[in-house]
Amino acid sequence: MKRSLWQCCLLLGWAGLASSAASMPASPLSPAEELAGFELADPELMVELVAAEPAVSSPVALTWDAAGRLFVAEMRDYPKGTNGGSIRRLEDRDGDGRFESSTVFADGLQFPNSVLPWRGGLLVTAAPDLWFLRDNDGDGRAEERRVLFTGFGTGNQQLRANGLAWGLDGWVYGANGRSDGTVHRPGETKGVSLRGRDFRFQPGTGAWETLAGRSQFGLGLDEWGNRFLSWNTIPIRHEVLPDRYLARNPQLPFTEVLVDLLPANDTGRVFPLTAPPRVFNNESSSHFNALAGLYLYRGAELGVAYRGNAFVGESLRNVVHRRVLEPAGVTFVARRLETETEFLRSRDPWFHPVNFATGPDGWLYIADFHREYVEHPDFVPSEMRTRVEWRTGHEQGRIWRVRRRDHRISRAPVQFAGRSPADWVRQLGHAGSWQRETAQRLLLEREERPDPAILRRLAKQVEGSRQPETRLRALYTLAALSRLTEPVLVRALRDAHAGVRAGAAELAGGILSQAGPHHVLLTEIQRGTRDKAPRVQLESALALGGIRDEGPRESALAAVLAENTNRWVRLAALSGSSRPVPPTLRAELWPPPAAPLRPAPRPSTPAPDRERVVAQYQSALALTGDRVQGAAIFAQLCLACHSLQGQGQRVGPDLAGIGARPADALLSDILDPSRQVAPDYAAYEFALKDGEAVVGLFASETPTRITVRRPGAPDENLARTALRSVTPTGKSLMPDGLEAEITVQGMSDLIAFLRQSAEVELPR
Repeated sequence: MKRSLWQCCLLLGWAGLASSAASMPASPLSPAEELAGFELADPELMVELVAAEPAVSSPVALTWDAAGRLFVAEMRDYPKGTNGGSIRRLEDRDGDGRFESSTVFADGLQFPNSVLPWRGGLLVTAAPDLWFLRDNDGDGRAEERRVLFTGFGTGNQQLRANGLAWGLDGWVYGANGRSDGTVHRPGETKGVSLRGRDFRFQPGTGAWETLAGRSQFGLGLDEWGNRFLSWNTIPIRHEVLPDRYLARNPQLPFTEVLVDLLPANDTGRVFPLTAPPRVFNNESSSHFNALAGLYLYRGAELGVAYRGNAFVGESLRNVVHRRVLEPAGVTFVARRLETETEFLRSRDPWFHPVNFATGPDGWLYIADFHREYVEHPDFVPSEMRTRVEWRTGHEQGRIWRVRRRDHRISRAPVQFAGRSPADWVRQLGHAGSWQRETAQRLLLEREERPDPAILRRLAKQVEGSRQPETRLRALYTLAALSRLTEPVLVRALRDAHAGVRAGAAELAGGILSQAGPHHVLLTEIQRGTRDKAPRVQLESALALGGIRDEGPRESALAAVLAENTNRWVRLAALSGSSRPVPPTLRAELWPPPAAPLRPAPRPSTPAPDRERVVAQYQSALALTGDRVQGAAIFAQLCLACHSLQGQGQRVGPDLAGIGARPADALLSDILDPSRQVAPDYAAYEFALKDGEAVVGLFASETPTRITVRRPGAPDENLARTALRSVTPTGKSLMPDGLEAEITVQGMSDLIAFLRQSAEVELPR
């Protein structure tokens, strides 16, 4: 059962607290002491403190406004407080790189966990609400407090909606967390289900959409419009194409659009300096366990080698992990360059890197939650919940900056507030990503009818800027202002940089759906389907699906299917078609499993007292287990739900790295699987209008259908129109009653195998 955000995945047992006491400082280290314990893999980089308590406490998210003021979401009320969260405003008034001025901008918030500037104020997620906060009288406090959206799930406090970020397209993107909800504007009664999906919205118009996938804490957006997600044990996934395109063709068998970017042989091992804690979840403390704050660095100051890199905090083991994204067809592979070390690691077990940002200076900033414990008491044994002061250190908090040693901190003030729109257009050409993004945001916040002179300046940036990032952002700015003309778009489709061509192809679909001949544009898009860059091919195929007239559309899509063999490009073409998928192509794109699915175990009626069953098998922990016999038991009972050594079905979690989990915890997991059910493995009953019912997991969901995943069976697509109800069972999909299939010795054998599965090959 995968748990949650940050070190909330860290489930320390009482014995674990005692055993790790020697490695835990009796009191928090001072900022200077903590700084002395950092180790960077790159000797040309350095870490420095920019803010610490009492100026900031329990920081979980960072952002800067147009005046260069730093705003910090402080989750001081975590884990069980009441309206104790706040937003802090920090200022560096003397230009020395340290934020010496601190003001409480807003307080009384429920677990605020992300902040984003908009129209002179801030957008803040604090479930069940998404707030707009603004200081109108200049006293440093937000007297204007408005709820823009409400209905976000208020489940476990570390699993709520978060991660607000401005997209290249002018939409605000957010991460679901894992609490779901039904989101609506205040005063409205009908909402949109957020179940299992992320989201995006336009704060000005109130437009709202859900997106494929559910990112846990933080999400990544790169310079070219790609969206990346993370999970507590999966550092980065890529949304290859938005699933709203698949919904265009109701005859299309649903295909998951998210791809895990780790190489096939990547174990997810981490290399910390701190001593390992004892954990009570299914993941190893020596591997990815509590990842948080996925962020793609788009600045220039760290150097070319770091631009576009993905950073994520492994807060359980007090390290910052880095991945380099290498193009791989229409998607990427996330390679690690630091071997047997990490980008940044600390000797302080109170260092909890939970989020990242790029500042106006171009450097990488780290939000350090800095507490003794950050696990949630809901996920620990009941006897610990009242015996531990879970908020110890809530008044602590640090913000760190990583920069090059040979560069100095600029004392020049941020020059955005009060500048003209023409200056903002010029700032689109800045080398810094923060400047480009801020300039675009300010341009989009102006009136709906922008000055024609500004539009001409934007068009010139599309055509003449030396930076491809600037050309693309100017293009999307024109589109967001509804002022993108076909001649400007055609020129972008001929750009020398593939990222610009791909973005232009995405925007072309909207114009092709409008009335008009569009001869030149259509010719360019058809040429794009044969572009040397796979991403341009994909976006061009998606754009063709937007052609208004069926005849030309189907002819163009048929040509793509005949000429292109890339699976994703062919899927993109099929998504825009209104014709049935040819059987041969269906078999090619959605092949049956390579090996027969193993039947799911069907134990007899289980004993209702699961704790008693676990107690009856405690003697298995004292026996010597036979790993070979355990492998045979695992193959018989577990591969229908779990994957290991390249075998099995991904219904439950992948069990790679489970060997570090304590044997007594494994025993409870096997015999009492519903003791604590994580949302992503909770079973639902899908009742159909014809009287049938299916019990399984949400594998994926679109506006037209739901894909259900079950053990021992292929994924099943259910049309929404065929569903009568969807009801949570409150149970794990892993069945109770496996004791009927395993003797006490067999349980010892199975646990022995699980703890050393790499040394024994599963039977085929």
